[in-house]
Amino acid sequence: MAEEFKIAWAIYVGGVVVLLAAGWWFMRNWSWSWVRNLLLLEAATVLLVPARGVADGPLTPVLPLFVYQTVFEEEGATPEVAASLVFAAAGAFAVMLIVGIVILMMRRRKDRPMTESDQY
Repeated sequence: MAEEFKIAWAIYVGGVVVLLAAGWWFMRNWSWSWVRNLLLLEAATVLLVPARGVADGPLTPVLPLFVYQTVFEEEGATPEVAASLVFAAAGAFAVMLIVGIVILMMRRRKDRPMTESDQY
């Protein structure tokens, strides 16, 4: 990767980290923390997952590349870029959905009062 792209990636990743930190700060008082984490992980995934727009081209973040191809290219976004965006977003969503369900189940079990008939 050329030096210019390394500098561009460093600036872009720094901006995304600042954006995610600001999102976490403004959502820190939400009662369902896993929803906040889901939104932040989803944003981080679609903003930071790299994809190749052109064969032998530099790696580019998938969401900005998808938007660029959709708006400025005649054929729209390439299938590879669209698939990368869909799989990155769906993977992050599935992981956090499973984590959220497990957290809700554990919290429900902990908050339930013990009775003599329910020994577990």
